[in-house]
Amino acid sequence: MFRRMVAVSLLSAVSALAAAHQHADLPPALKRTPKAFAVERQLGEPPGDVAELRFRDVFKLPAGPRGLELTDRLIELDGRRVRLVGYMVQAGVDGGFVLSPLPAVLGDADEGLADDLPPSAVLVEMPGQAKLRSGHMSGLIQVTGRLRVGSAESVDLPGRVFPLRLELDPALGKILRKANK
Repeated sequence: MFRRMVAVSLLSAVSALAAAHQHADLPPALKRTPKAFAVERQLGEPPGDVAELRFRDVFKLPAGPRGLELTDRLIELDGRRVRLVGYMVQAGVDGGFVLSPLPAVLGDADEGLADDLPPSAVLVEMPGQAKLRSGHMSGLIQVTGRLRVGSAESVDLPGRVFPLRLELDPALGKILRKANK
C-alpha cells in the first residue's frame, strides 16, 4: 500500500512538472501523420527530379578549426528539389516547422538556450500559408521541397539561425493544411 501511494505521488509530481513546462504555443499533435509524410518502412529511391539529402550532408565532419562548414554536396543541391527524412521538432512556428535528425522540443522562455536542437536542423516553410501552424507529427517523417542554402531565421524563433531551409512542395502543403482542419 505504501509503495502504491509513493508511486502515485511520484507520478503526480512528474505530471505536474511536465505540465508546468508545457509550451503554450506548441501545436497540437495530429491524430494521424498523413501518408505522404509517414515513414513506416525503408524508403525507395526518390522520384527522378528529386535528390536525396541526409542530415550528414549538411556539415563537414569532424568540425575543423573554422567551426562548422557546409559540405560540397549541400552546396551542389542548393536550389534543387530534395527529399529529407527526420523528426518534426515540437515548436510554435507559423507557416512551417523545423525538421531535425533526432526528436527535439524547443524549450520555454526560461530554457531558451538549453534546448536540444542540433545545428543541422532545417527550417521547413510551407508555401503560401504564412499563418498556418502545422500540427505536430510524431515519429520519422519525410519532406520534399526546394532546398535553399544560406542563413535563414524564422520570425517565430527570433535569434535562431538555420543553415538552410526547405520550401515544402505545394502538394505536401495542401495535404498538411487538410490534416490540420
